[in-house]
Parts: sequence; structure tokens; C-alpha cells
Amino acid sequence: MENVKVKHSNIHDLSVFQDDQIEMRTNAVIDGMQYLGQDVFVNTKRIGNFAGQYHINRTDAMLQNINARLIDNDINVSDVEIVDRKWAHGGVNSRTMTFNREVISPVKGDAVKAQITLINSYDGSRKASICFGLMRLVCLNGMIALDKDSGVQAFKKHTNSDVFGNEYNKISMFKSAVDHFDKQLQTYANTVVDLKTIRDTLKNTIASSEVKENQIMEYVESNNRGSIDKIDLYSVYNGVTEWATHHEVRGNSEANNVYLSRQMDVTKLLQSENFLQLVA
Repeated sequence: MENVKVKHSNIHDLSVFQDDQIEMRTNAVIDGMQYLGQDVFVNTKRIGNFAGQYHINRTDAMLQNINARLIDNDINVSDVEIVDRKWAHGGVNSRTMTFNREVISPVKGDAVKAQITLINSYDGSRKASICFGLMRLVCLNGMIALDKDSGVQAFKKHTNSDVFGNEYNKISMFKSAVDHFDKQLQTYANTVVDLKTIRDTLKNTIASSEVKENQIMEYVESNNRGSIDKIDLYSVYNGVTEWATHHEVRGNSEANNVYLSRQMDVTKLLQSENFLQLVA
């Protein structure tokens, strides 16, 4: 299966995921060879093998639960931009919903929309997750999982038939989380540090190699609205998130996996003691 990317505006349209045939075979015999354990097949292709407890959690079923919570909590879904993706032979799925009516402006002239992203895998490559986040309209970079303390991120292993269970109830926190993001980004905008401190913070968190450090700093400095050696943390935030979503993926790397890994790097940075000490 080639990579699939579909854009639309209907939260109830689950067609990208609904037609997939997902099945589990135990100790399957394939071409005369027995594979011990549990094998997962997506549209007849074997994509993963698991020992021990494992449960299939369908992406379309997860989205039905999320949609129900959105409606129950009176979140406006009439003006939404949706991107559905599948890759790794259908083994990894995601949906990103951008809410055009949920807009904040932490810095004058810089508009940001709220998002919800679901990530699910059948191949065991990643845990299921629901993340609240933001889409900065100036450069259209998506920014997920801003703050673990706002309670809007859930990572779950596929070890039961309803992987999220009560986690779906966190959708009720969506609007308050957006307000929280707004205040936190304003704090970033009002906190100024020197560029050397940012370099040191990157080295101690997500960029131990000089190549990666320079790569990220190029985006940070291009977002700098201050002096030549000082920068506010909002510009740093914009720089690292722009790197995560915009920097070119080279070679044979799977682009979707790389971008997700980078956004997890951004989360790691923002939640690190090194960065939090700068904000305090």
C-alpha cells in the first residue's frame, strides 16, 4: 500500500480507515512456514508479529469515540480541516483535525488554531495517542503536545480491546487546554534569554550532535524577533516546531515517522527541566 493522504472537512467521514481489513492470526502458517506468536495482517499483508497480550484497536472505532466526545462537549465541528494519513503498508494511521473557530493570538499578528491529532498503529511501531496541539498560521507548522500538565496527551500500549477507555473523556478539556496554551505562549513571548543558553539547552535535551544542534538553531534564529544575541522563548518555540514539521527528510527515511519523531523531540524539549528553568 502506498502512503495515503486525504484532506476533507467532515469529522464523520472515516472512509480512509473503514475499508481496511485488519486481522490477527495466531501461530500462522505462511508459505509453508509457521510463525509463532500473533501476526497482524492489514489488507492481507503481514505487517507485525507480537508475543504475549496484544489487541487490535481500529482507527475508525477510536475516531467514532472522539467524534462523539467532540459533539457532547459542544465543540464546533462545522468548520474543520482534516488530514487523514496511512503509511507503512497501512500499519500506521493518523488524523489531524484543525478547528478554524478555535483561534488564539499569543503575540499580536500571529494567529494560531487549535488541533487534535490521533495516532494509531497496527504494526507495533508506536503507541496509540491523542494529542491536543496548535497550528501556527504564519508558517503553517503543526505543534502538538505542548504541556503534559494540561492533561491532554495519552500514550497507550495495545494491551486491551479499548486502548483509551476513559481517556476519551479528556476531550472535554479541549477548550480549557487551548486557553492554557494561549497563556503559556504569552509567557514564552515575555521571557528573553541569550542564544548561547538555547544552544546549551538543545545540547542537553534533544540535540547532542553538533549537526542536529546547528540544524535546529538555523530555524530558531530565523524566527528571532529580538537582538543578534538575545531571543524570546516564543521565537524559540516557533523555531523548533518549524524545524520539526518543515525540515527536509533525506534519503530513504519514512517522512511521516520522521516528522512524528521530531515532534516528540519538541515535546521532550518543552517538558525538560532545562527548558522549564528558563520559563520560571
